[in-house]
Amino acid sequence: ELGHKLLKPGGRLGYISSSTFFKTGSGELLRNYLTKQATLEKMVDFGDLQVFDGVTTYPAIVVLKKVIPEAETAIAILVLRKSLPDNLDQHFTQEYSTMHQARLSQSSWQLEDESLAKLRQKLTQGYQTLKEVYGSPYRGVLTGLNAAFVINRQIRNRLIDEDPRSEELLKPFLEGKDLKKWHAQPNDLWLIAMPKFWTRQAMGKNAKEIISEDKAWLWLQQQYGAISNWLEPFAGKGRKRLDKGEFWWELRACTYYEEFEKQKIFYPEFSVSSKFHRDAQNYYSNNKGFILPNCDGYLLGLLNSKVSWQYLTGICTFVRGGYYELRSIKMETLPIPSATTEQKSIIGNLAQKCQELSEQRYAIENNFRRRLPDLCPPEREAKLNNRLKSWWLLDFASFQKQIKSQFKSSIPPAERNDWQDYLEGEQAKITTLNLQITQSEAELNHVVYDLFELTPQEIVMVEA
Repeated sequence: ELGHKLLKPGGRLGYISSSTFFKTGSGELLRNYLTKQATLEKMVDFGDLQVFDGVTTYPAIVVLKKVIPEAETAIAILVLRKSLPDNLDQHFTQEYSTMHQARLSQSSWQLEDESLAKLRQKLTQGYQTLKEVYGSPYRGVLTGLNAAFVINRQIRNRLIDEDPRSEELLKPFLEGKDLKKWHAQPNDLWLIAMPKFWTRQAMGKNAKEIISEDKAWLWLQQQYGAISNWLEPFAGKGRKRLDKGEFWWELRACTYYEEFEKQKIFYPEFSVSSKFHRDAQNYYSNNKGFILPNCDGYLLGLLNSKVSWQYLTGICTFVRGGYYELRSIKMETLPIPSATTEQKSIIGNLAQKCQELSEQRYAIENNFRRRLPDLCPPEREAKLNNRLKSWWLLDFASFQKQIKSQFKSSIPPAERNDWQDYLEGEQAKITTLNLQITQSEAELNHVVYDLFELTPQEIVMVEA
């Protein structure tokens, strides 16, 4: 703003700056000022490509002129995603596209050529939004002290062995990184869940009655001894945390805890692609996971469609690593087309099929991983490297090499044929499932294309 004001009429400036103001709420005033007071001539968005060594930035180049823009003012734009060009000036000249400045809205700036802009307009105009049809997403649980409230299976089993009543307070727990497309990959974590006012209600006290923390803690020790013994070392930090209930061992107030106990759709806050799945196992999640209480199969299919991802990548903030930030305020604007009962049924059935196939595939992947420690000598830690975790990508020679590298021990010669048959047999199952998932997703996408009445040319843009 200051640079623009310092220019003489008709003067130009070009800045390399952060691109985050393109879409953030804090950048709205700046976006409004520039679109009305300056003629934007050239813009380059580098995405998460790192221009400056040793510093994480999301840079952009904006070249503007101190002239009030006209209705048909066009901007030359270039969006870089894959790599930095050796010669930016030459690359810009060869690859830039144009868009009208009037299309830069106050809500967010989307740099895209006119054909993509028309497609986006077609995807949004005349349709109800996710918020209007299904409601807004809910964020996962923020404990303020995960070390105390998020435990592994070993600790969970110990607490239940010490006191069977402990199981009443332990909920299966997912982290944002566990949420995948069509399925979850749990790390066997559990949440000690006592929401705000839980202690008071369990004690049978009304809201007006004053209860001291000491008295409430004594009651907890008497009723849930194992849980209270586990939590007691965290008391000091627990009292200091901001995200707490009436007492330090309670979670913060939340009006939708009961929704975690129902079927729902899960997705991660940060994602490189569509990662929505239906949960029927009453999982809770951390604050990097979000839920939609409605587990409608039609909605699940729409969310995992290419059309929805096309829309979301245009409005959500892009961050390092190719990730998009799927904030609720953006997600709730997702267009939901009307559909016949038959269309909803087709999409819902295809979504269900994709989820079942994906869960079968993950079970095969996970079961094979669980057998690999059998090859590890007892004196070594049976820890898997990333290549062994993705064992289905290895041929048998590479598999043997990774086993020897990680466990410092070769597969015994007498067992090699069995292991090769096992590896290749499970890989064949995954290949078959991958093909079935790909075919089902293609069918689902084409039904969604029909809902939005996309032309063959528009489908090509979405597929690309």
